[in-house]
Amino acid sequence: ELEEEVVAILKEYDYWDDRSVWKPYGNIQNNRSIVSNQQSSAVAALVEKLVNSIDAVLTAECYRRGVDPKSPNAPQSMREATQKYFGIKDGRIQSLDSSERTRFAQRIQLVACGTKDKPAYIIVDDGEGQSPDQFPETFLSLVRENKIRIPFVQGKFNMGGTGVLQFAGENNFQLIISKRQPDAFTNSNDSDKDKWGFTLVR
Repeated sequence: ELEEEVVAILKEYDYWDDRSVWKPYGNIQNNRSIVSNQQSSAVAALVEKLVNSIDAVLTAECYRRGVDPKSPNAPQSMREATQKYFGIKDGRIQSLDSSERTRFAQRIQLVACGTKDKPAYIIVDDGEGQSPDQFPETFLSLVRENKIRIPFVQGKFNMGGTGVLQFAGENNFQLIISKRQPDAFTNSNDSDKDKWGFTLVR
């Protein structure tokens, strides 16, 4: 929960100073111009992460029904996806009562931990997830067309999620832990499709 703990662990296992185990985000050496030009406030950057979780949950539901999210059979808007997959009238969350909202809200959780002076935030969702092999092409990619052909998601440009990094403490840490949902498509030669993966951004 504290940066000092993370640094201590990385030093204990000889990762902190070993540059061979670290790669530039998005495999782009000069990526600061992208990462630092997303959101102007920490709150907006955090909201972007939650938006990505919403996209992941909707995509997971699409896969769960055997539909390719990029195909014409997929919902053509977020509202349509919300109505089709969750039975929410006209796709409008505001039409739900508080207990129904709570039930859906449990699929994406924002947890605060750490200390008051040095808070840490955890976002947990049950979205599509990614296998370890796919981390470089998904979570750790920049300006790729990962979601541009999925009509019902909000995040299209493959860069907004990096906006939190400039607000993430002294070391800009971001830990990502994920596993691909069993219903979601995986490449047949992905040897890690059933495994959990993790990566740390610094």
